[in-house]
Amino acid sequence: MRKATRRSRDTYHVGNLAPQLLTAARELLEDAGPTRLSLRAVSERVGVSATAAYHHFANRSELLGHLAAKGFRELAAALRQPHTEASPLQQLRSACLIYFGFARKSPALYQLMFGTELSHEDMLPELTQARAEAFGELRRIVAGMRGADRDSAETRRAALAGWSYIHGLASLVIHEVMEFPPGTSDERFIDSTLQGFALLFPPSEDS
Repeated sequence: MRKATRRSRDTYHVGNLAPQLLTAARELLEDAGPTRLSLRAVSERVGVSATAAYHHFANRSELLGHLAAKGFRELAAALRQPHTEASPLQQLRSACLIYFGFARKSPALYQLMFGTELSHEDMLPELTQARAEAFGELRRIVAGMRGADRDSAETRRAALAGWSYIHGLASLVIHEVMEFPPGTSDERFIDSTLQGFALLFPPSEDS
């Protein structure tokens, strides 16, 4: 066991250590939660010294910031998939399914991305940019649905409403505030909640 650890410490490449540390941090986050996540624990998981890890991340907060940024970039990439559905409602449904599936697949990472551990005052520029990129994809989808300008105030409001809906739904399920019905697919669950909007906002008699 010691030989394997020593060999790993001696042969890792500095250029690709940061991605390895982030991968290990994500695994540790999902396996044990954020309280067990530290640079030392991540270093041990990779098989390098803590000193080597500190060459890439100054502290735990910086590691978490880069990990959250990676999550937002993955979410943005998932939302960037082409939406070929005919109706605006089907396009919205597709985006919601992608978002909800991402949150359910990596719940600990998702909670880190939106959690309080990463304060706005000390937020990494990479995290700020990645977060804006994810919201930008939602704006793009909403703008396409409405046939409107992506940067208009109306598009931003509509995108914020959509994000609030799906983020709230994902958070309620992840925190087990709302029970996810056994045997129910993500598709059926999303469809059911989207139908609720028709009850909240029925068509007016004048429309």
